[in-house]
Amino acid sequence: VNGDIHYLMANDPVFENPAEFRPERYIAADRTTLRKDLIERTLPFSLGKRVCAGEGLARVEIFMGLTATVQAYRILPREGADIDLESVMCSTFLHPKQQGLRIEKVV
Repeated sequence: VNGDIHYLMANDPVFENPAEFRPERYIAADRTTLRKDLIERTLPFSLGKRVCAGEGLARVEIFMGLTATVQAYRILPREGADIDLESVMCSTFLHPKQQGLRIEKVV
């Protein structure tokens, strides 16, 4: 038995307009630290007895991979295209729409 995490997150009164993609909501007013109160309310690895056993390793690997990518490359929209931040509901999960992106190596 597992709860519908999308439903829980989409109806949480802590998140204003939870359906909008707004990563800046996690940044504190000082613009240098993260809002731990909101990060703790985000449940990408489930919770309780059914929590993902590899959560710690996954977070480290995601951080290292994204950091290395952002340091070495610029990820930009395709020439003349905009990035669409709307998501698509598929089963019980939200998926980002496919984007036309280009990647440039930072010199």
